[in-house]
Amino acid sequence: MSKYTKGVLITLLGGTCWGLSGTCSQYLCSVQGMDTRWVTALRLLGAGVILLLLAAVQQREQLKKLLYDKYAVLYCIVFGVCGLLFTQFSYITSITKSNSGTATVLQYLSVVIVLFVECIMMRRLPVRREWLALLSCLFGTFLVATHGSLNSLYISRDGLLWGGISAVAAAAYIIIPQRLMRKWGSILPVGIGMLSGGIACVLLMRVWTIPISFTVPSAGMTAFVVLIGTALAFTAFLQGTAIIGPARGNMLGCVEPLAATVTTALFMHTTFAGIDLIGFAFILATVFILAKKA
Repeated sequence: MSKYTKGVLITLLGGTCWGLSGTCSQYLCSVQGMDTRWVTALRLLGAGVILLLLAAVQQREQLKKLLYDKYAVLYCIVFGVCGLLFTQFSYITSITKSNSGTATVLQYLSVVIVLFVECIMMRRLPVRREWLALLSCLFGTFLVATHGSLNSLYISRDGLLWGGISAVAAAAYIIIPQRLMRKWGSILPVGIGMLSGGIACVLLMRVWTIPISFTVPSAGMTAFVVLIGTALAFTAFLQGTAIIGPARGNMLGCVEPLAATVTTALFMHTTFAGIDLIGFAFILATVFILAKKA
């Protein structure tokens, strides 16, 4: 098997695990009645600890250097709270207000938000293919939200609102750590960010005051979300993208909403109309349009 093929398979594994974690989060909140704040805190804290333990074994010297850099540590904390915590909480809330498949696809609106932030920072107008991506994205969102009707929403207002917030949060998650990752790679900043975001979630949302009870299924699902859906998904996706490149990585990342949609339909018995799937396709098409060289 070639190195490129391995990169493709590893990237697909990461995206699939992310998609599965969305369905598991929906199960925890909708079926097991777990509060979204608990799911967010456990996911961030658990994955943060795992990634930092991995870094302590594989990148010990780099970890020490980062911890001695006060600016880098502060930036990791900002990334953890404003990027990771914001992203995870809004995404899981979006799932509870709609479903895993729809929430995951709506989060992909972040691609267009990042594009326009880039245009503003570079003081330029979007080029033709970028306008095409915007129109595709907006039309897809219109179909998902209204099923083509100008008079009513098909999904709840809360579902659409939190889907939009999730997209903004995901854009912040992408933009904030760019300088950090250029210097320190990805695992160290994200590990510290997840841990600090999890601690912030516990303190800011006072999760210890929220009742929680674990059953065997909910404990198993929580472990899956932390170990497979967050820690493994992240490391696999980054390793695969490092081999095949970010543009192809983003395109293969579209397996995430596909996995979320299929597993939501199979295991949560959520039904999707044909027009939903057409809307999903228009939104995800933006990734392929923007990945194409000018």
